[in-house]
Amino acid sequence: MESGPREPPSSAQESQEISPPGFLVFTGCPEQDVSLAKQFWLGASMYPPTESQLVLSRGSSQRLAVARPSKMSVVENEAVFAKALKIQESEEKEKYLQKVVD
Repeated sequence: MESGPREPPSSAQESQEISPPGFLVFTGCPEQDVSLAKQFWLGASMYPPTESQLVLSRGSSQRLAVARPSKMSVVENEAVFAKALKIQESEEKEKYLQKVVD
């Protein structure tokens, strides 16, 4: 990697080698700035360094465990709801009778 200032390409052929034609537009910029910008964008990488990339081991998985079905059957669920409904009805009946007595 060069650390010193770089001379701008001397010919169109050398400029093509540094940067293939693309969407880079540098209207009104000095040639040296254009060359440095093209070098930067060609060298820039959006990928993380290899040491930080996750690697799956043999037994690992990226999927979360799926919730298992509950052990309560449909009949048991209905029984729980029926019991709760009876309790609620008896509480309402008590409140009604309490109001009637008062």
